Amino acid sequence: MPLFMCRRKNGDCSFVRAPSKGVAIEYLDEIGNVDGSLLTVMRDFMVHFELTPEGKLKFHSFGELAERDIYEKAYPVLDDLLHSDRLSGADEPTPRDLALIRAAVAKEEKQLEGKKARRLAQTEVEQKIAKEMDAPAPMVDRMVRQVAGEKLKSFCPKGKPH
Repeated sequence: MPLFMCRRKNGDCSFVRAPSKGVAIEYLDEIGNVDGSLLTVMRDFMVHFELTPEGKLKFHSFGELAERDIYEKAYPVLDDLLHSDRLSGADEPTPRDLALIRAAVAKEEKQLEGKKARRLAQTEVEQKIAKEMDAPAPMVDRMVRQVAGEKLKSFCPKGKPH
């Protein structure tokens, strides 16, 4: 089962393991609609959490391969800056470094604007439902097909073709 990375339009990033892209979109909707987001499969993934004295999990780090893939796929402008000679290379970022990083992050936040059009649901009714629920079109399409299929079955006698 693949692991999907979702790079949302606002710059946030989510990960989900799902049997298909469509199911991943539905799972990710728990956090927010992913229409217009970049969804890619992650080949290598490792993440480390620390257990705090309060019993909470605190993010510690990604594995090296995962972190590289995340920056390359989801944040190419920032990745380019971090691997360039434009930063000072000091252990702590200088004010100039921070300004360059902030500018790159601002570009990343706008990176997907206008690039990935929101997919529309298949019918006007489904489009209205998707808009009202702020739900991804594939999820609404599937739900409507499922409900319609159940309604159709209730009208057909057993053993007779539809």
